[in-house]
Amino acid sequence: MSIEFHVPDLLDLVADYVKPLNPSFAELDAGFQTWVDAAAFLSAPHKKAWKHAELPLLIARAFPEADAAHLRVCLDSMMMFLILEQLTDTPATSATSKKWAAEFVEALQTAASEEPQAKKEGPAAVLQHLGTKVIKAMDPAYRPAYIGSNVLLAEGVVQEALDREQHDGADPISLATYLNTRRKSIGALPFHDLARWIWNLDLPEHVLQNPHIKHMVEASVDMVALGNDIYSYRKEYLEDGAKHNYVTVAMHDPSTSFRPGDVQAAIDYTVQQFSAALARFKENKKLLPLFDDDADLARKVDRYAELMMDSVAGNIEWSIACKRYSLFPDEAARKKGLITITVN
Repeated sequence: MSIEFHVPDLLDLVADYVKPLNPSFAELDAGFQTWVDAAAFLSAPHKKAWKHAELPLLIARAFPEADAAHLRVCLDSMMMFLILEQLTDTPATSATSKKWAAEFVEALQTAASEEPQAKKEGPAAVLQHLGTKVIKAMDPAYRPAYIGSNVLLAEGVVQEALDREQHDGADPISLATYLNTRRKSIGALPFHDLARWIWNLDLPEHVLQNPHIKHMVEASVDMVALGNDIYSYRKEYLEDGAKHNYVTVAMHDPSTSFRPGDVQAAIDYTVQQFSAALARFKENKKLLPLFDDDADLARKVDRYAELMMDSVAGNIEWSIACKRYSLFPDEAARKKGLITITVN
């Protein structure tokens, strides 16, 4: 049996925000490959999965103008996320997810507290090592927001595990509930905090809490989540039927009135929601205060908006190219956008 659907080119929608690949990518990737090969705690299948994830490509795309030192810190952060994802994804129970989410958060909070760290073993030790590297590298002023975003990330992966246990075909999760959790579990917010640290965007709290800034943050996170769910649908379908994916949820939410199994309609709807999020981002950027009396603050706010879209465009470029999803063999296939799922 085969399922075919067409994916519009999301890169066309964000073409104004696409930038060249970070020139430090090759160096970053070489170091990552060496680290994975030497990682005794990873089995051969896990090493293959890590390499297929192509995290250096994601980091080099999402932070296209960062220097090599900052990129390495961002990669360490993303490696922590991958470990957490692998430990809490299907078929992990909610109890298992809570355990590893707590270890993930503890690794960051303990590193920031300057208190002695208890010796860990296994994946917890790796989380502790990477978390310490990330926190020690960051300027103290940016640590609380970064840790706070990762606390939300941990909450999101736990909630996903709970949703897997509580919702089945007879009791599907709603789009609103799914998206509320996905905004956390997609892990986009830590990228914003890393970007502000890299570029020293010490924005005051009243600016960060400005309603238009908050709407822009949410819209950019939605674009990352929706884009990822579109491009990961094939992989997730082959693994577990893509039960926890916006496309699948859209097929079962009564508000959409789609026929069960109408993947194309659900894909088109998800793309529409992506476009709506992009429109919200642009509209709220227009509505931002001008900050005419503070040119430096105006520059920082504008740069922050630009960095949000770096993460959106970068995630799309990575999703299209990475071996983890293996969607398109070449540029022509990407432009055509036809994806086939062959089920044995």
